[in-house]
Amino acid sequence: MYIKNSTVSIKSYLDLAQLLQEYRGSHEDNRAFALKHKNLEKAPTKLLLKWLDKNYFRIDGELNSKRYLDYLLSISSVLGLIFFILGFVVGLGLLSYDGKLPVNVIYYLFIAVFIPILSMTLSFISIFSSDRVAHLITLLFPLHWIEKVLNYLPFRKKLKGFKVNLLSFKLSKLLFIERIQLFSLIFSIGLLLSLLIMVVATDIAFGWSTTLQVTPEEFHKLIRYIGIFWDKIIPSAIPSLDLVEMSHYFRLGTKLDISMVHNADKLGAWWKFLSMTTLVYAIGFRLLFWLFIREYLKKQLEESILSLKGVDKILREFRTPYISTQALQKEEHLKIVEAKKDVVVKKRGAKYQTILGWNFSKDEILLANDAKKIGGADNIWAVGGSNSFNKDLEIVKNSSGVVLLYVKSWEPPTMDFIDILEMLVENSRVKRVEIYPLGTIGRYYKNEPEHIDIWRRKIESVDSQKVWIVNHER
Repeated sequence: MYIKNSTVSIKSYLDLAQLLQEYRGSHEDNRAFALKHKNLEKAPTKLLLKWLDKNYFRIDGELNSKRYLDYLLSISSVLGLIFFILGFVVGLGLLSYDGKLPVNVIYYLFIAVFIPILSMTLSFISIFSSDRVAHLITLLFPLHWIEKVLNYLPFRKKLKGFKVNLLSFKLSKLLFIERIQLFSLIFSIGLLLSLLIMVVATDIAFGWSTTLQVTPEEFHKLIRYIGIFWDKIIPSAIPSLDLVEMSHYFRLGTKLDISMVHNADKLGAWWKFLSMTTLVYAIGFRLLFWLFIREYLKKQLEESILSLKGVDKILREFRTPYISTQALQKEEHLKIVEAKKDVVVKKRGAKYQTILGWNFSKDEILLANDAKKIGGADNIWAVGGSNSFNKDLEIVKNSSGVVLLYVKSWEPPTMDFIDILEMLVENSRVKRVEIYPLGTIGRYYKNEPEHIDIWRRKIESVDSQKVWIVNHER
């Protein structure tokens, strides 16, 4: 089942690229479509997506987007599970406690703070770097190598026949970076979950130890810097200097300092700081960066959509009237009974409250309005043709003000038309009916004098001061 493209996405990009390879529409159809969606004339991308939804059925065969997204969903599901389990297992490994030595919080901070910041920094550099540099940075991420292995799994066959060149290197790079942030976020959730489970299920003593000559005061200052984002909100999640001092240990020997043993119940207080560190740096910052990448990817997709081959032609046809709108002479509105009324000249583009088209489609009416520079009316309806009499009657009842009625000049008026015209005249809300005979669109709507004479003679039988004929050839 086809899902409409309401927003810019990788799906809409691939669908439009595939459609443009098979169909680009005619100038007449494209201009009529644009006139029906004039509210989107300043939003070309949204207008293209509307056009795509209208013409997607012209794509022959399976949609490339479905094949690609099915593959992406399959591999992402596997990778998401792998990274969650990996994060959970890494957390268990970092927090394993044998009762002899405390869990070194520096190891945990390395995974929860340093690695996420480094990863996001490299990703940010990759976005704005050259293709070669971006490729080298990509090789540093485990996701690149994991995907290489997963490509040999069965669901890779879902991409069989998919034209990879539909995605530029820049788009492929951004999609990869966006997925790095997503899977790293899942990894961090697994890490936080393992921390909470270990804290609840076991009695862990935390401490810190490093070969570097770092004093407890200096380490406490570093802790304060790391916790600057929640220091004022949750002060209890910042270890005190006393806690930092008593949790400092050395790996010399197999026994702990006697003071650490006496204060073992206090050493577990580090879990609040470690939880907030994971929540803010590994999850919070990563989530914000992921959302930023998604928005940036959307912007790049929009630019890529506008640069697709064939889009320029379609957008130009959206903007350009289908036929020349220049007339050799000004239009004149002539009263049918010439002996009783002088010629009334109305300015081109007069405001009409109602525009009707006898045996015209709605699209044809819009194209005629566009060609003749006639402003949009409050009501535009097609009458005659396949309409039932009751439907035409309802349209006539809803007509008001000055009514412009398009007719085909080469088709002589029928009794059905005269009936509709008489009902318009009898409508008290209708001030005037201006009948506009149009020639064929291929001749720029130019009509023949003999056609106008036929219409005038026939309509004279109505004998109403409300009815006029527009003759732009006179």
